[in-house]
Amino acid sequence: MRIKPLFVILLVMLLGACAPKGPPSPRLDVSISELNVDHISMMEQTYSMLLRVQNPNNFDINTDGLSFDIETNGQPFARGVSNEAVVVPRLGEVMVKVTAVSDLSSVIKQIRSAPNMAISGFKYRLVGRFFSGDQRLPFDYSGKIAAE
Repeated sequence: MRIKPLFVILLVMLLGACAPKGPPSPRLDVSISELNVDHISMMEQTYSMLLRVQNPNNFDINTDGLSFDIETNGQPFARGVSNEAVVVPRLGEVMVKVTAVSDLSSVIKQIRSAPNMAISGFKYRLVGRFFSGDQRLPFDYSGKIAAE
């Protein structure tokens, strides 16, 4: 008689797995529009950045902050956060100004990889998330500046 309770539990689990999960999460596309050096010191460097945030969804997205990391040539380079509230209009875009911070070891790694960049080009990746209340909207953008 132990088979019946086990069967009922398995049936409930199977039905729960097939239940609709709701609409897909909204998506934001984020890319780097500008990157400027603000301050250089022995231990830390700061950069002002302009991010292009595009909303391919058919509704506005209200955000209340973001965090991000930048990789260059496969190595961690800089990171940043912002608590600025941004409304990204439906099927539109906004430019968001942020600050990124790197440390001396990140810069040294980039200098050491300079000979490889001359051959394979400069690759970068921007990974992060926008916050919208309790919801997180991840983004991941990669680019390359080709070597000539």
